[in-house]
Amino acid sequence: MPHRQLRKIGIDSVGIMLERSDFLERDGILDDEGELPENTTAFTERLGEQTYLVRVPEDGHVPEVHECSSIRRVAGQLLLEADYSGSRSPRIE
Repeated sequence: MPHRQLRKIGIDSVGIMLERSDFLERDGILDDEGELPENTTAFTERLGEQTYLVRVPEDGHVPEVHECSSIRRVAGQLLLEADYSGSRSPRIE
């Protein structure tokens, strides 16, 4: 996973610089000219220490955390791991 540089923006904001826009292109966030549409927003939620979730609304809807396919995949992996090891609760490192 590539590292992204955090940059301070203004007094109380931080941004992440993406070197490649193909992630945004693939997800349909960029317009037909490959530009970021005006007024594009993103929601950032702190999940835990040094762990953040960034979501871009689709048609004005920001999915709940449990609706995010990536989060569901990780949760499923933890459950399978716990079931495989015979543990009652998933091991989280």
